[in-house]
Amino acid sequence: MKCPMCGKSVGDHDALCPSCGSELFIDTKLAAKIFEKREEPEPDVPKSNGKKKDKVGRLKGSMKPDLHSIKLIAIALLSLLVIILVVVLIFRSISTKGEKYAKKAADFIGADFDTASKKMDFKIKQESGYKGLTAVIDYNYVAESDDDVRIDGVTYPEWAVIFKTDENDRITEVRYCDFKSIKSDIKGVKKEHMVNLDKFTTGTDKSTIDKELDMDYYSISYTKDGTAYIYRYWYENDSGDEQPVVLTVYYDSDGDFKAYTPQMLNHRYM
Repeated sequence: MKCPMCGKSVGDHDALCPSCGSELFIDTKLAAKIFEKREEPEPDVPKSNGKKKDKVGRLKGSMKPDLHSIKLIAIALLSLLVIILVVVLIFRSISTKGEKYAKKAADFIGADFDTASKKMDFKIKQESGYKGLTAVIDYNYVAESDDDVRIDGVTYPEWAVIFKTDENDRITEVRYCDFKSIKSDIKGVKKEHMVNLDKFTTGTDKSTIDKELDMDYYSISYTKDGTAYIYRYWYENDSGDEQPVVLTVYYDSDGDFKAYTPQMLNHRYM
C-alpha cells in the first residue's frame, strides 16, 4: 500500500504516513476498528458448573436420583428381611416347642397328674413310640415330637418331655430332652480339660456359671427343689483317649447355683 500524498510505501494498518504524516484514512476511528486484531470466537459450549462429563456427554453428578427405583429397592430389602425373620421365628418355635411344654408342665409339680394333664394343651401318653427313648430314660408319662432323629443307628424323637410321678401319681419331676442337639455330636462340646466349678460358691448367679461353661444344655430337669441343666462335653484324658462327660448343674428355686455333678461315660451311652 502507498501513501496517496507522497507515494511512499506505508503499512496496511498505518493510520498516518510515516514519511509525510498524511492521514491515510479520513476516519481514523474507522481505520482502527477495521484493522484492530480480531480473535477467533470460541465455540458455544454449555456451562457445566465445574462438573466433568462422562463418555456420553452427560454431566457427572448432575443425574437426579430415581426415587421410584429407590422405593422398589427398599421394598425388596424390607420384604427379604421379613421373610428371614419369619423363617427364624418358625425355626425357633419348632426347636423350642418341647422346652416350652416342659416349662408349662413344671408349674404343676406336686399336683395330681390326671388333673394337671387336663390343663396342658399338648398330647401326653404313658409310653413313648420310640424304644430308644424308653431304653435310656425312666419315666411314667411322656410327650414327644412327631419328627425323629437317628443317633448311632437308634431312632429317637427330636425332643421329649418326660414326667415322673410318685405312688400317688403326683408329678415329682418334669424333664425336657433335646435329642436333635445330641445328633450333631453325641460326645458334645470339645473342652481342653474336665470342667471344674469348685471355685463358684453356693448362690452364684446362673449367668456367671453359663459364662464359665460356654456351651448349650441338651436337657433340663424341673423338680420342687429347683432346676438342673444337663450338658454333654468331652476332653482328652492323660492317656490321650477321648473322655465324654455328662455334666449336671443344679440351681435352687430362685435360680442360684447349688452344686454340680460330672458323670464319666463311654461315648455310646445316652
